[in-house]
Amino acid sequence: MTPAARTVSRGIAWTGVASLALGVFDVAATLLLLRCWLSPTEYGVAAVATTLFPMLDLVADAGFAAAVVQRADSTDDTLSSAFWASLAISVAVAIGLLALGPLLGWIQGHAVIGGLLAGYGVKLVLQNAFFIPNALLRRDLRFGAIAGIRTSAGAAELAGKLIAAAAGLGVWCFLVGQLAKTVVQAVATQLCRPFRPRLRFRRAEAAAYFRFGSRTSASQVLFHLYTNADYQIVGYVFGAAATGLYRAAYELVLEPAKLLSYVIVEVAFPVFSRLRDDLGAARDQLLAFTRQNLLVLIPVLSVLAVAPAELLELFFGARWRPAADAVRLLCVVGGLRALSFLLPPLLDGLGRADLTLRYTVAAAIVVPATQVAAALALGDALGWRAVALAWAVAYPVAFAALLVMALAQVRLPIATYVRAAGRLLGCGAIGLAGGAIAARALPWQAAAPRLVVLAAIVLALDAAALVITRRRAPPRS
Repeated sequence: MTPAARTVSRGIAWTGVASLALGVFDVAATLLLLRCWLSPTEYGVAAVATTLFPMLDLVADAGFAAAVVQRADSTDDTLSSAFWASLAISVAVAIGLLALGPLLGWIQGHAVIGGLLAGYGVKLVLQNAFFIPNALLRRDLRFGAIAGIRTSAGAAELAGKLIAAAAGLGVWCFLVGQLAKTVVQAVATQLCRPFRPRLRFRRAEAAAYFRFGSRTSASQVLFHLYTNADYQIVGYVFGAAATGLYRAAYELVLEPAKLLSYVIVEVAFPVFSRLRDDLGAARDQLLAFTRQNLLVLIPVLSVLAVAPAELLELFFGARWRPAADAVRLLCVVGGLRALSFLLPPLLDGLGRADLTLRYTVAAAIVVPATQVAAALALGDALGWRAVALAWAVAYPVAFAALLVMALAQVRLPIATYVRAAGRLLGCGAIGLAGGAIAARALPWQAAAPRLVVLAAIVLALDAAALVITRRRAPPRS
């Protein structure tokens, strides 16, 4: 194994440990909040605000962190210039939220949404304490340190949420958790990689960082916009209770997919940045990342598609079972989303952030428009599930466009990519089909035993198909 390959493997391992811990924290928080303290209506109200949080983080950062990772020529003066520019932008965003937050609350009919967004502006200012040292850790591929920081911050967020909810703060628990996470992340990052900005600001240096980072940031902002516009649509058309059910379905499918993919994605951007002058190595790394993502996600998504009602009842309670149909529809999106997460880091690492931006601009128009059309045309028949159906129809088209664009940059034939993923997809199809047949044949209705049996069948068939196809696969040249 080459030194670069060992670095990637260690990075994946460390990121995997942190992501596993964060996954446990997220599952525990959601399970306890939905079982003990929050109703579907309260969860829906919170979702309208909290799903905007990641997009606001990116707006406030303005891509400066990505520029620090991508460029190897940083000096203390350039880093300080980037810090002061990002701080000014985050303060401006926080001030803007004081006006726009209450406006969104008025549109959605819940004033607390405005309060949550205004309070999140404080968090956006505080995060400047760690964004540059964290970017330097990523650039240096110090994934062990990053994993420790993420885990500590995730534990603080979990504690903040649960303590606030138990104290009767309701939806405000999500803001308390974010503030606790930010404070711990700032302290831990500064201890691990100290950074003190100088009282200097060079406009030319900041502008150079902004030109690169803004394209990356704009792409990510638009990505979060079109992947979270569905909450605003469901909330406005169908109400807060429907939004809560939709959010539960989304959490059950796409959050695990995102979390598991993050293990690879966190490593992908700095790795592809280092391979930008070696397209052959970049092609091989993309195929390796793709296979690793699918190997982990296919069994998870198969179980979710086969036993959604059982999982919803066991995790959140029986009142969340109506979200089962949406879970099945979103499984289609989850699989493709896991693969699509790799493609923007590839394009950005190769210095083609402009292509990522073009794609996200188009997707930010087409996907929400499809969801609005589905809500208006099919809402009477399907209710809020029409928005989940729109996801399952529109997202495969968007993914195909992004895939063709990314593969062209590394000169990778689409047939080669499909072959790399095809065996794992075939194994997943076998497990899914067997699980679906078993779900219809099982005589008992209790959620726990049905879930255990169905999961065992799906995982056993996936594993058996994987072993058989691996034995029959021809040796690589």
